[in-house]
Amino acid sequence: MKMKNEDLKKITEIKQYLLDPPVSFKLGDYAIAYLQNAIDILTAYPDAASTVENLQQTLQQLQLKNIATENLRSTLQDLGKQLSALTNR
Repeated sequence: MKMKNEDLKKITEIKQYLLDPPVSFKLGDYAIAYLQNAIDILTAYPDAASTVENLQQTLQQLQLKNIATENLRSTLQDLGKQLSALTNR
């Protein structure tokens, strides 16, 4: 999968955020915008379908407040690793 430079730059920024999310009581609220942005970008790339699905599932869980606060950082870091795998091809 060859990403456009503009998309690669945005995904890299999102990946960095997810790999090292800030310590904040509003972390879930902040993450929603990042996940939605990543989904919007990656839907143009068929090779990223499974990652998009994972992002969508996590986004839905965040919106429904179904992710325990103590698990949120590790969940976001896992998504960051998935984005890393996409950008390092």
